[in-house]
Amino acid sequence: MHKMFKLHSKSNSSATSSTTSFSSSSGNSGLGSSPGPRVGLLLLGTTYLDTIMHVNHFPSEDTKQRAERVEQRRGGNAANSAEVLGQDPRAKVWYMSSMPSQVASRVLLRALEESKVNTDACVFHGSQHAPPQAYIIQAGTTGTRTIISHSTLPDITFAEFAKKFDMECLKINSDISKPACPYRWIHFEGRGLEVEKMIDHVEAVYVRQNWRQKLTISVEFEKGDRPGIASLLKKADVCFFSRLYAETLGFDRPEFFLSSVADFCKPTATLFCCWGSLGAVGLHLESGTRFSSSAGHVGAVVDTIGAGDAFIAGIILALGVRGYDIGRGLRFACELASQKCSQYGFRRLLQATPPDL
Repeated sequence: MHKMFKLHSKSNSSATSSTTSFSSSSGNSGLGSSPGPRVGLLLLGTTYLDTIMHVNHFPSEDTKQRAERVEQRRGGNAANSAEVLGQDPRAKVWYMSSMPSQVASRVLLRALEESKVNTDACVFHGSQHAPPQAYIIQAGTTGTRTIISHSTLPDITFAEFAKKFDMECLKINSDISKPACPYRWIHFEGRGLEVEKMIDHVEAVYVRQNWRQKLTISVEFEKGDRPGIASLLKKADVCFFSRLYAETLGFDRPEFFLSSVADFCKPTATLFCCWGSLGAVGLHLESGTRFSSSAGHVGAVVDTIGAGDAFIAGIILALGVRGYDIGRGLRFACELASQKCSQYGFRRLLQATPPDL
């Protein structure tokens, strides 16, 4: 069983429950406390080279339109979350991804390494592979973004993951006579059967070392049509659902969706569903507590790309590193996602977000 989260919620975040005194066994402190040991976090996902075309309005089919501005930057859900997490000095972040050659990957990994994210666990391929590409049309009048992606780069296989994971655990535990829990939170992008095997491997290692109660495993469920993704529902201690995932399954309200999907998840899991400008909802299954938070205040929306990734980083940081209760963590994550919408990229995002909410 994974470590438990605090359930107490402040009054400006709604919560209904039959139990409100359930507390966390985490020893992590919030802001203002004396710093303790850095908390190990591992995130695994696909790294993209994003080409973002900023246009005034979304083009009609079979028309020609000039972009107001074009930019390229590193993308990828888990990579974006890792960049944000690396900005907190209490977090020690590792990132694992399938990458092209080391030469072709330098630009993609630079921003992560500048945020003190360790990328040693990445799996590099030959020069015949180009980075995965994402072409994003960002419409200024509506704030919408339309994404077309393409990749010939193979995903990390289970064998590659197990080898890298075991190797990194050994590197972290240089004193093998007194092995310490290397990661307190491991986050996966939901990508089907290979990820299921990876989680099973992590479980086996952590149970064997008697570390499992110290670990939180989270999975992002972004696209409902990915083969095998439903099998991951019962594997995660924390599930992150996108609005797209819920709408693909026919839901138009996050609270209804979470109540419906709960039966397919671990009975001890905590679920989150982010709903864009309408905020987010959380559900702690063991106690039946539901949490909700509005989106943070944004003066002007300039860049919504990666807001959901910032939300995930906010929850991991709040619950896994700072020891916030779920209600406060949800408010913090919504504020962080909203702050992301008010700036380009992720640089110094954490410093721009109010810590005490």
